[in-house]
Amino acid sequence: MSMQKAALFIDGANLFYTQRHLGWQIDFSRLMLYFTNRYTVVSARYYVPSPDPPSEDQVAFNRVLITHGFEIISKPVKKIVNRDTGEIIMKGNLDIELAVDAMLTEHQFEVFILFSGDSDFLPLIMAMQMKGKTVSVFSTRGISARELYSGSDIDFHDISLMAVEMSQSQSGGSSADLDYLNARLPEPGERFTGSVLSVKAYGIFLVNPYHVKCLLPLSFLGVTERIADLPSIVRMGDLFDVSVFAVDISHDVPQITVKLSDRHMSEELERRVRALY
Repeated sequence: MSMQKAALFIDGANLFYTQRHLGWQIDFSRLMLYFTNRYTVVSARYYVPSPDPPSEDQVAFNRVLITHGFEIISKPVKKIVNRDTGEIIMKGNLDIELAVDAMLTEHQFEVFILFSGDSDFLPLIMAMQMKGKTVSVFSTRGISARELYSGSDIDFHDISLMAVEMSQSQSGGSSADLDYLNARLPEPGERFTGSVLSVKAYGIFLVNPYHVKCLLPLSFLGVTERIADLPSIVRMGDLFDVSVFAVDISHDVPQITVKLSDRHMSEELERRVRALY
């Protein structure tokens, strides 16, 4: 039985205060794994205001998110000066951007997953439900709007009860940042076997031993049949024997592009496409 398609929308500012309230930090590699074990994750977006220029800590954190399959949507923090007191107030909000993106992409997913405790998202939640989407909200009672967890029609998950699944401390204090900094980049032609991290229409992102962003493009699958909906034929338990085609170090997080080397997997994907269409 195929898994439902899900999209993650994370209110980064709200999640920051949630983590501070909890007293522990989320391990985003484990968070992504939590959802990929349950759904076909078609997108995972992290919305966060960012200082301009971003701090070193922010750049490092962004690397962690990108490495584990998250797309970052950000805009500069605004500095507002109180004319009476001279106090500088930092303001940044991406609620509108999150809501617009969710509405524009709703045809791609069946499950709408929101990380936020902000009641401003109630109209968006209602809109998703009216479109027939399953809605799951992840936040924490006590700092979340009561409407988000008191309604019987909202699947609310209290993050405070999920430390075993999501916290950094439960994974031995591992840091994806350190993994990234210490990782060796591969040479073109090197081969490895990667598992599925996430699937997009244009390709498959793979877990890899180099701790970098790794894309297996649709065009490198060795499939002659036309694939109209790649997420529908790739399974989260699939393993891909690939060879490194290119290494790009021009971005904050290095990216490698790989080609499928396993003829049997290409044939299996062909079979799935024919069975689907």
